[in-house]
Amino acid sequence: MVDSHVHVGRWKYREFGDYLPDMAAAGVAAAVLVQFVGNTDNRYLIDCAETDPARFAVVAMVDPAEAGAVRHVDRLARSEVVRGIRLWASSRSTGNDPLAIWKAIEANGLVASVRGPLSDLAAPAFRRIVEALPDLRIRLEHLGFAVYHELEAADHPDFEAFLQLAEYPQVATMWAGFYANSSAPYPYPIADRFLRAAVRAYGAQRITWSGDWNRPEVQPAEYAQAVDHVRDAAFLTSDQADWILGRSTVELFGLSRRVLS
Repeated sequence: MVDSHVHVGRWKYREFGDYLPDMAAAGVAAAVLVQFVGNTDNRYLIDCAETDPARFAVVAMVDPAEAGAVRHVDRLARSEVVRGIRLWASSRSTGNDPLAIWKAIEANGLVASVRGPLSDLAAPAFRRIVEALPDLRIRLEHLGFAVYHELEAADHPDFEAFLQLAEYPQVATMWAGFYANSSAPYPYPIADRFLRAAVRAYGAQRITWSGDWNRPEVQPAEYAQAVDHVRDAAFLTSDQADWILGRSTVELFGLSRRVLS
């Protein structure tokens, strides 16, 4: 298994050293360390990942509004372990080119790991970014930040628009956040119809997984339970589960394939 979205830090989240034993206990072989909102100092994550670059990669954060944002992306891309930049669907650069930071991510061969909300991902303005940058690999976090119990209670054109982004082969998504976005606890039955729809639209090869280790007060058993949530899904074949639990992340973020053996 490979976790595609782990927050660690010296503040707000637990430190990297706390993650390692829980990671081993759950059978997770590798992980992508993702910078958390409110922090654009990526040195800690880079230092952590550099302890084992075959097993760890970094998705950094850059403030699009800063004057040197593009140069910041260029510098981060020179790191062996930085494989992506995290930003919002609504993120735009200052200056003459509002897509400058998106273009810098594309030019450096990095992944744009994109936050919602779902309404921003569903907006025509975001689709225009996808269409304008066909070589930009995009990962839509947390299944578009869909709140399943809200979608269940009403029509959900925004989720349909999110699914339609799968028409673009460079777009992937991620399964995570069920504890926060479902109205019932594990195994989050209300999410099933939306997970099935995501598999039909994106295919398992464009779905990465996270076990939400960084959720508040998570217990090691709950992290392992997040693996079972995929393994036990009746609508997935074993091959699809393998892709979601690891192979998709290895391919998207360029991790060593040795972690899968």
